[in-house]
Amino acid sequence: MNLLKMSVTSKKHTEGQHEQRKFSILRANTRLAGLILILVVLCLLPAESWAGKEASIQLPVSSENDYVLIGWNDLGMHCINPSYKELALLPPFNNLWVQVIQRGDPPKIVTSGISLEYSIVNNTTVKGKTDFWQYVQQLFGISLPEGIGLTGNGLSGKMQLVGDHFEATGIPVLPYDDKMNWNPFQIAKVTLRDNPGKGNKTGQTIQVVLPVSDEIRCDMCHMQGMDGTVNLSNGGTDSVDTNILMVHDYYHGVNGISPPLTSQNLVDMQPVLCAKCHSSNALGAPGIPGVKSVSLAMHSWHNGVDRASDGTCYSCHPGPLTQCLRTGISGMGYMGTTPTCQTGSCHGGISGMGDPNRNPWVTEPNCEQCHGSNYSTGGTLYRHSKGHGGIYCAACHNSPHEWWPSKLWADNLLPMKLQRAPYAIGDCRVCHTRKMDGDNPHSTYYPGNQK
Repeated sequence: MNLLKMSVTSKKHTEGQHEQRKFSILRANTRLAGLILILVVLCLLPAESWAGKEASIQLPVSSENDYVLIGWNDLGMHCINPSYKELALLPPFNNLWVQVIQRGDPPKIVTSGISLEYSIVNNTTVKGKTDFWQYVQQLFGISLPEGIGLTGNGLSGKMQLVGDHFEATGIPVLPYDDKMNWNPFQIAKVTLRDNPGKGNKTGQTIQVVLPVSDEIRCDMCHMQGMDGTVNLSNGGTDSVDTNILMVHDYYHGVNGISPPLTSQNLVDMQPVLCAKCHSSNALGAPGIPGVKSVSLAMHSWHNGVDRASDGTCYSCHPGPLTQCLRTGISGMGYMGTTPTCQTGSCHGGISGMGDPNRNPWVTEPNCEQCHGSNYSTGGTLYRHSKGHGGIYCAACHNSPHEWWPSKLWADNLLPMKLQRAPYAIGDCRVCHTRKMDGDNPHSTYYPGNQK
C-alpha cells in the first residue's frame, strides 16, 4: 500500500492532483466503454434467453481435467498514507485470495499438485513511489528491503496454501504503475502451475483487481488555515500531517487542554504510528488499555455534529476520485449520487461507526440485513464465509464494495472470462461438466442461465 507526498510541497501536491484528474477522466471513459460493452453483450443474447430458457452463450470447451481459478481481494479497497514521514495510519498491505476448482461431476476444490504465482501488471517496483521503507523501522520496528512488505511478500511471488484456498498477504502494491500513472485499481495476474517439478505447466491465468488508494483527504480540514487548524498558531504549518499531530497535542499533549496521553508531544515523536496508542484490529495492534481504537477515535471525533458537519465517507475513505464503493447492484452501490454507505443503510453512518460498542473490522454489515435469514452467515464475516460446495461467498460474488456487476470494468474481467457475463458467478457450467437438474437459483439475475 504508497506515493507522492501530498503534504510536503505544493509542487508535488499539484502533480498528484494532475495525475488524479487524468485518472478521473480515464475512469469516466472506461465506465462508459464498459457500459456500452455490457449493453452489446446483453443485446446479443437471444430473446428466449431473457425468458429464462437455456442460454445460448457458449463457454470454452473443457475437459474434466480443466481447472477454474477464481480470485479476489479481501476488502475491496485498501488505504495507504501519501507519506510516512510524519504519521502512519495503514501501511502498504494488500491481500489476494484464490480458490482452484477442478471441473467435473462433481467439481472439487484443488489444494495439491498445483502452485500459484502472482505479479502486478505494469507495477514491478516501488522505487520513487513512496517513502514507506525509509521509516518502516521506526514505525513497525522491523527492517525490510525496499519492495518487501510486512509479511515478506513483494510485488510478485508464490501464493501460499491456507486450508482450502491460496493467499498472498501483505502485498505492498501502490497506486502508481511503473510510468507513475496514478490508478487505485491495480491488476494482479495469477498463474497456475500444474504438478511443479514435472515440467507440466498449464500457464492458465486470471486477473484480479488489487485496489489501493492514497486518496485520504485530511487536507480538506487540516490544511493550513482550514477548519481543523483553528486552534493552532498561524493556522498551522504547510504540512497537513504535522497539523494533525499538533491538533492532537493541543488536546492531549504535554500541555494540552485534556490530560496528556503521552509524556512527549507527538510532533516531537515523528514518525508516529497511530496504532501504537490506539488499538487497531486491521494491524493486530493492541494499543494502550483505556485509549479508544483508531476506528472509534476517528469516527467519534469526526462525528458530523461537533465537527466535520459537511463531511462524507469520501472525505476520509477513498474518495471522490477513487470511489471505492463501485458495485452496480441496485441498493448496494449509489442511491442517486449518494453512496449507500453515506445513507447509513450498511454501516449505520458515521454515528454507527462511532458506536463505542462496535468492534472495528469485526462488527460489519452482513447479507442477512438486506436478503433475510436464508442468507445468514451467522457470526462469520462475509469475506470469510463459504457457501455452495465449500466455495467462498466472495469467490462467486466478489469482494465487499465491488460485488458483481461492478461499475469498474476491470472488476468484471473474471466473470466475463468464466461465463461471458459481468454478474456474480451463476452459470453452473463454469464448474459442472453435467447439466444440473432443477431450477438454477441464480437465473433471476443471470439472463438465460441453464437449469
